[in-house]
Amino acid sequence: MPKSTFYNLNEEKREKIKKALKNEFTKNTFEKASISRMIEEANIPRGSFYQYFEDKEDALKYIIEDFLNDEKEEVKKLLIQNEGDIFSTTIDLYSYFVDRNYHDSEMKLFQNIINKLRNDNVNIYKNIKFKKFTDLKDIDKRNCYINTNLLAIENDEDMEYMLRILTCILRAELMDVMRKKVSKETRKRRIV
Repeated sequence: MPKSTFYNLNEEKREKIKKALKNEFTKNTFEKASISRMIEEANIPRGSFYQYFEDKEDALKYIIEDFLNDEKEEVKKLLIQNEGDIFSTTIDLYSYFVDRNYHDSEMKLFQNIINKLRNDNVNIYKNIKFKKFTDLKDIDKRNCYINTNLLAIENDEDMEYMLRILTCILRAELMDVMRKKVSKETRKRRIV
């Protein structure tokens, strides 16, 4: 993940660097992505890149983690909107994801990331949590976003298991959809 020097930058500069990273990983596969092009677009010296990131893999981890943090906030918002109903939230999250990422550039970025996942470098993702709902279930019922009264769940272990199943279904469906060229309408129908 980025070094503290990256987080010490002002918001505008961080956003400019993030945009340059996303553009490079969108236009090129991980193997072909170039740090030189990233720093040129971000208008920073090469040495600065290494003050912010260990290497290209570290930069990609940042892009993935940033995306997942945005998604986690969206899940919270949708759970509140759906009054804690995780099934309605799953469907709404899928629709949100498809609508948000239907643009060709976003699709290409996800396709490149998915290909990297599949190809060879599982270690780049081992510290990144691909959880959606499981991060939002708090044992302290007062802070739980999920309405457990809507479920026939007997204990926290059962809840965790069910949330993992939903997350796996959602993730698999999204990855499959992102790899294939299908219409927006077909994408929306796939999970309902």
